[in-house]
Amino acid sequence: MLKERGRSEKLGEAEVYIHVKGYSLARVTHLDIEHPKLNKHIPPRGGRFMPVLGVRGGLKVVVSKDVRVEVYSPLLNKVMPPGSRTFTWVGGKYGGAYIGFKREEVRKLEEIAKEVFGVEPRRPRFP
Repeated sequence: MLKERGRSEKLGEAEVYIHVKGYSLARVTHLDIEHPKLNKHIPPRGGRFMPVLGVRGGLKVVVSKDVRVEVYSPLLNKVMPPGSRTFTWVGGKYGGAYIGFKREEVRKLEEIAKEVFGVEPRRPRFP
């Protein structure tokens, strides 16, 4: 869900996934949100620290005073319980954005990846 001042838009075709360290060139585990409309607010190759809030059923990224991105999945409440708050890096990429959580949230993302999807982080192999 993309909320701009006075209006909201459900981004129904958005894909959200845990990008686990060591897979597809990921150097650190993070959360990917893929939808091209996000690039209007979080430009590719850009980013900054933003508030990320745990809400019932998911999480909310406060992009600016007028823009919020909400992602809903009960699994995300294992990372950010409702009422929790962190200030972390949110970066833009072509076709979407990513959230680079702090160590504690990364650990929880990796636990979910292992328990639910059977994927464990591994040491990246870069030339």
